[in-house]
Amino acid sequence: MMTSYELGNPSRATMAFVAFLVLSLGISMVVYAVLVRRAPRRSTFPDTSAIQVPFAALLSTAVFALLFGGLYATTLQGFYRVELLDGEVRLHYLFPAHTVTVSRLELTQAERIPAHKGRWHLRLHTFQGDTYQSALANDRAVLQSWEGLNAYLEHAGQP
Repeated sequence: MMTSYELGNPSRATMAFVAFLVLSLGISMVVYAVLVRRAPRRSTFPDTSAIQVPFAALLSTAVFALLFGGLYATTLQGFYRVELLDGEVRLHYLFPAHTVTVSRLELTQAERIPAHKGRWHLRLHTFQGDTYQSALANDRAVLQSWEGLNAYLEHAGQP
């Protein structure tokens, strides 16, 4: 027996990943350009930069990391599909692409976590204290998978 729940659309997630990457890169490049722009012509030293290039590169890299890291962590990080098998649960991730397998008997709880603007996360807990959280998903998808996981966990001790 296998039941599968989709929490997000992989192609939309990939498009969002690329859009976040381009947006973050673009903003950090603008920050870099502004920081190293040439001083005004009336300056005593007209050929000097407004700021040192290595510092501008470091600062724009930090801006990129904060923007992209924040967007990734709040929306894209987490699993996108849950497969309920007879003795295990498989969690499929997109970024980076991999699958995590958790024994059915290790799982203790599934919970719905509200995020923002009607979006939710599904969070799974194990007896060892591990936590697995889904990527941001719509309420209906999280509710269906949460209900399915709870029914699945109720029958964990039964053959």
